[in-house]
Amino acid sequence: MKRRVKIRVASFALAAAVALTAWGVWGSVNVGRLTRERDAVQQRSLLRVTEALGEIDSALQKAEWAGSSALLGSLSAEIRSQASGAKAGLSALAAGERTLTNTYRFLSQVGDYTAALHKKAERNERITGEERQNLSMLQDRAAELSRRFSYMTELLDAGSFSFDEIRQALWSMDDGSEQTVSFPDAAGEAEDGMDDYPTLIYDGPFSDHIFSKESALLAAEEPVSEAAAKRIAAAALDVGEAYLTTHPDSEGKLASYHFSANGRRVSVTKRGGWVLSLLADYEAGPVKLSQAEAVSAASQYLTKLGYRDMVSTYAFTEDGVCCFNFAGTLAGWTLYPDLVKVGVSLSDGSVVSMDAADYLMNHVERMAPVPAVTEPEAKRALNPALKVKRTDLALIPTPGGGEVFAYEFLCETPAGTDVLVYVDAATGQEADLLLLLYADGGTLTK
Repeated sequence: MKRRVKIRVASFALAAAVALTAWGVWGSVNVGRLTRERDAVQQRSLLRVTEALGEIDSALQKAEWAGSSALLGSLSAEIRSQASGAKAGLSALAAGERTLTNTYRFLSQVGDYTAALHKKAERNERITGEERQNLSMLQDRAAELSRRFSYMTELLDAGSFSFDEIRQALWSMDDGSEQTVSFPDAAGEAEDGMDDYPTLIYDGPFSDHIFSKESALLAAEEPVSEAAAKRIAAAALDVGEAYLTTHPDSEGKLASYHFSANGRRVSVTKRGGWVLSLLADYEAGPVKLSQAEAVSAASQYLTKLGYRDMVSTYAFTEDGVCCFNFAGTLAGWTLYPDLVKVGVSLSDGSVVSMDAADYLMNHVERMAPVPAVTEPEAKRALNPALKVKRTDLALIPTPGGGEVFAYEFLCETPAGTDVLVYVDAATGQEADLLLLLYADGGTLTK
């Protein structure tokens, strides 16, 4: 990867972790309408994806020849972390009418597969020739994706790249022309290159069913008309219906109607009439609100939209906007799969972004469990070198698309860093671990 790309990625890595999810599918949008903030968010996201794919490619090359369980485990952790970062970056980049199913599937499987091989090596089982061939295949795919996204960043540096306009397909530029290449076209070309990507069969609790997952919540809801959705959109934007512009609707798992008014865009689901997303053009102004005031404004807005029993679990401030993650709650359990992201301007308290895709895909009626293991029993699963600072109850997603009720332990390492360890409340086994990274704007996890 070119040095200038790495330098830019290093500058924007933390900010990319809180990139706002790009708003829905409206076709071509004139580049001049994009605000400075939205353009910067998308640039940071593209650079983050490019860096992550390069790191995945490098780690897979090493993993193919790793001879020890310890090294394979280290590489697996790196691959899963980078794959998560790549997916977070992609979520902020609108691919037009294309769905990047194959690309997302690859990013999920590449981490899961190396993790499964690590567990096998830990059991002193031999990694077969076929499994090493699978690693080689994964590495080839990672290298190809890395090459395509690296080319996009080069075009971005050259001023020949658009995130919205669809002018010319990426790989047809063979005459050195200065025509702008668009991300929807470029991402579509990369997606097409993954069409023959096979399904991996391996020993582990992972599968592809997550990619065919449908929203149980929306499936149970009644269809709403465009007129009804327009009323919902007007209320969400606090404007009269006459001020709304209607845009082409979109299909897919979260089929939606799309509207805009006064530089703000909102999507409403075709079933149930839920507000799926909101994105506003804005200029950063002087900071006048505290984070506490901003989270209150975000909470009130979610209640207004019908997202109730939510609690803020994360906050990050950048360029005058405080971005919050709100999770659902149930009888003292924090439901992390039921996630809604909200961005609030610290200048005037207005909501400038909102994304409820995770909530709408994952929310179902659940029963709060009675843990089969006690808190002291769960603590026995922790590394004895860790010092527990706080214990909570949480529902967490699993890589295969399932869910686990777990104890959430905030722990301090001997080096003074913080980690979150999740222990399955039914089995007493460790389910996940996140490293906490503290920055000026907030807290990130890895």
